Amino acid sequence: MVMNIASLASSLKAQELQLAVGTRLVGMAKDAMEVQAGDLLKLLESAKVLELSVNPHLGSILDVEA
Repeated sequence: MVMNIASLASSLKAQELQLAVGTRLVGMAKDAMEVQAGDLLKLLESAKVLELSVNPHLGSILDVEA
């Protein structure tokens, strides 16, 4: 009976550690994705500014024909 309780406690502790490590890894991945998303937004904004500097009239007038 004592061995079963000891092995159960050990098993629960190992599962707790696995859960803590997994949670930490998911948090780190989320942080990395947020940084990458911010960098991507900056890149897209700079491309838009570059396009407007080359073609300043682009998007300023909309001609619609029926």
